Amino acid sequence: MHYTTWQWILFFFIYSFFGWIWESGYASVQQHHPVNRGFLHGPIIPIYGFGALSVLLSTLEVRDSVVLIFIFGMIGATLLEYITGWGMERIFHVKYWDYSNFKFNLNGYICLLASLGWGLFSVLLVRVVHVPIEGLVLSIRNVFGELMALVLTAATAVDVYHSANEAMDLRNMLEKLGESKEYIRNMQRRLEISSVIRFEDYKELVRQKQAERLSRRKRFMENLHAVRELRRQQLEELMSRVEELKGVSVTSPEEFLKLRESISEEFQRLGARRDREYKRAAALLRRNPHAISKEHAEELQELRNMME
Repeated sequence: MHYTTWQWILFFFIYSFFGWIWESGYASVQQHHPVNRGFLHGPIIPIYGFGALSVLLSTLEVRDSVVLIFIFGMIGATLLEYITGWGMERIFHVKYWDYSNFKFNLNGYICLLASLGWGLFSVLLVRVVHVPIEGLVLSIRNVFGELMALVLTAATAVDVYHSANEAMDLRNMLEKLGESKEYIRNMQRRLEISSVIRFEDYKELVRQKQAERLSRRKRFMENLHAVRELRRQQLEELMSRVEELKGVSVTSPEEFLKLRESISEEFQRLGARRDREYKRAAALLRRNPHAISKEHAEELQELRNMME
């Protein structure tokens, strides 16, 4: 059976929607409240749609053999999962799923257990699930099918655009947090001071806020403001130390001015980080709670602490 372009598109959205139902439904049951899962805002998870299409495409000529459906489907879906995971991490510096804790994994993007699952899914899809879905899609008249495919594609393109911007916000936010913390640490070493303002001070502020009955969004903003206040106090402490060194023989006037200017610029960068960027990054993390980052593990955990 060969399908038209719009039929392939509808298959993609149907299986992406099924994937979203599975992921969000499972998470909702676990957490006892409605949960939206996936990279996008809408009720689809594209990896499931692309996975289903890769299985259907790779098994078109072997539908009569369960063994070949299993093998071909497993290979096609596994390759897709690896390429997608590798590409997203290279672009956004965040890994949105990770099999590193599973045996026989390859760079955490794929593992034997997941591949076997794709094989079983392939047999179930081709022999059971796709039969009524295929009949439904083939029963749609061309003009309506093409219109549905066009509308869904346009809506998803908008969603992809906004979600990709959120992912870039998250990447930029992690980089900025990392740069800020590294800057403060380097300056503390350079100025030979042991800060009395520690990250534990922020954690205590978080515990105080958690005792208050705040909405999730308000609690996140309170935690965010606590982190900013911590950074501001650390920078003020650095500036005070620089002022103490003014006129000291070991510090030339030129070096003193450079130190002051450097700390002032960091103050400006701290104030330039908008709440909106943090909110968008947090929203993406809530939809992808298992996301990890090798380059910014500490900063990612800091964002998660703000979301508690």
